[in-house]
Amino acid sequence: MKKFLLIAVMAVLSLNALNAAPWASHNSRRKPKYLLVVGNYKTPRLMAETVRSLTKQPYLLVSNDGRYFIFMSRDIQEIPASKLDVYINLLDPRRLVIIGDERYISADTEKKLRNINLRRIPIMRIYGENWLRVAEELDDLLNIGNLKRNFYRNHFDMEMSDPRLRNPEAEKTEKVSEPAAETAAAESGAAAIPVAEPVSPAAEPAK
Repeated sequence: MKKFLLIAVMAVLSLNALNAAPWASHNSRRKPKYLLVVGNYKTPRLMAETVRSLTKQPYLLVSNDGRYFIFMSRDIQEIPASKLDVYINLLDPRRLVIIGDERYISADTEKKLRNINLRRIPIMRIYGENWLRVAEELDDLLNIGNLKRNFYRNHFDMEMSDPRLRNPEAEKTEKVSEPAAETAAAESGAAAIPVAEPVSPAAEPAK
């Protein structure tokens, strides 16, 4: 009887967890090694999408107005800030990896991530002015093997499609609107990585 009661309780807890994170029932059930955290800028998002296209691993997007989105292998879900710990703990990644310096993910956002109730999930940040070196570090960390090559190709295509990325001065006067239901292919020119987006990514922040 006690064994049956324990099984019933576990089933209820699992159901509650799925209700809290509805994408969990129809996405990849593989436990992610890492959960990438990126700001809503073109280059870090392209990095995260390149990783996702190679590994099917999810990533967390922090929009410029403070909203959170989880990008899974087959869908996108906006996460209430009050339930961010529930979603991340359900994924149970080995660690959170913030991509980019404080221009992309602010120190305040990092502090919020460190203060939510995560189950012993460490947080690290990888950044640098040379995004190919960042890709190399991620490649070593995630053990992908061809991230740098794929990212270089996608980034070249993105630069050719967006004059703001070829001319840093242009981004200072360019007003970026959000949200917008567009695709990464249409926004960035990276046709190899189509994905429906809840927010339109901005160009790179001013240095």
